[in-house]
Amino acid sequence: MHKRDIINFLFLISFPVYGIGTYVSALYSPSVGYVISISPHLLIMLFYFIDLLYSGEFEVRLNVNYFFMLLFILSSIASFFIALSKGLPEANLLMTLTKSLLIIVPFHSFLMVLLYNEQRGSLLRLTVFSLSFLLAINLVGFFVMGLSNGVHSIEGRLNFPFLDGFYSGAGLLAIINLMLLYYLKRSWGNPLRFTLLSSYFVFNWILFFLINSRLTIMIFVFVLVLSLLGLLRLRGVYVLSLFTIPILLNSGLLLYKVLQLPGFSSLLQRVDIKDVTTFNGRAFLWRDAMEWLMNDQRGLLFGNGHKGHYFLNLLSDVAKLWNEKDAHHMHLHSTSMEILVSQGIFFFLLFMFLFYKIYDRSRDDHQLKKEEGAFLPVIVFLLFLVQVDNFLYVDGFGFVIFSLLASNIAITSKAHVTDSVVAKEQSNTKDYAYEPHRLSTAGFD
Repeated sequence: MHKRDIINFLFLISFPVYGIGTYVSALYSPSVGYVISISPHLLIMLFYFIDLLYSGEFEVRLNVNYFFMLLFILSSIASFFIALSKGLPEANLLMTLTKSLLIIVPFHSFLMVLLYNEQRGSLLRLTVFSLSFLLAINLVGFFVMGLSNGVHSIEGRLNFPFLDGFYSGAGLLAIINLMLLYYLKRSWGNPLRFTLLSSYFVFNWILFFLINSRLTIMIFVFVLVLSLLGLLRLRGVYVLSLFTIPILLNSGLLLYKVLQLPGFSSLLQRVDIKDVTTFNGRAFLWRDAMEWLMNDQRGLLFGNGHKGHYFLNLLSDVAKLWNEKDAHHMHLHSTSMEILVSQGIFFFLLFMFLFYKIYDRSRDDHQLKKEEGAFLPVIVFLLFLVQVDNFLYVDGFGFVIFSLLASNIAITSKAHVTDSVVAKEQSNTKDYAYEPHRLSTAGFD
């Protein structure tokens, strides 16, 4: 067994184990659950350092993006401790310490996974398999064991138990299907493989509608259309994503008319004008946050601590509307807004800068027809989702996905400098049929 095989096995089980940890966190002990979630990542780091001691080979490959990501993570940890010092009801020292590990450990373990797989390996394939294993244990947990999500579940809809919230299931399915697009294109000439992959895609699509997260479905369909039209590499896509909330707030009635169409109304089930035009009440949260941004502005530069809206009494009106007694359990249903209020505009801009660097690197990989370019649809999907969902907030499952993508820009690849020059010289017009990169699939096919 090669050292890379051990690292890859730990990576493969990392997402399923993370999911089990979220279940333990929600129902039993947050601190114990957090430690369970990061246990494969800790083992990856331990193995790496032991290997480093024995080999004696050490080469610094980290670039400036690593330090930007580290700075953002440290600001997030600082926001946890600020909330603790301010008396956030749900916070205690042990939980704050373990939650800090939850957001800093996975990123560093992913760096090590990349190093072991640099010459031979397929991060895309490993990610698809690992997330598929996570999906599998959720299906077993829900349909076989009768478990439900301990953080947030809705009766009559598909509730994945081993995730950090009800809507995270929709995010998981969308990410898997967007990565499957790459393999569907490659398997076009292999009827059996294409049929199997198509069946998996359709199966996930059915699960998508059983969860029935309308915003996630709409964003997924939008990204799917962009991919089919070959528009994912247009830089305007990144700019457009920044205005997702204002666009939605001013187009609620139009969306209602679209969702009334027979195909949508029968599939999405919940097409009520008040529900649609307020995005199931999210519009009230977003407007409160925008009111703070434009007028109040307390803590605008460096934030108000984790769940800063609680210390600003920002959501008191929505809490009364929803008969919610514990406002500290609420969130803004927007990762961008949550970071802005909790960590301030400086670190929000840093976060979006990192997102742009991830997007830009993936555009280059996509242009060069490298396997890593298959992450581009996922990145574009997350760019829009980050505005309207808490999926990517720092203490959630989506941030682990973000950390994986960020790790790819934090290490300087010897080949990437040359590749980037080639990418800039190529045309930026139509999409293409993916071709495997000559190094990326060796040993896995």
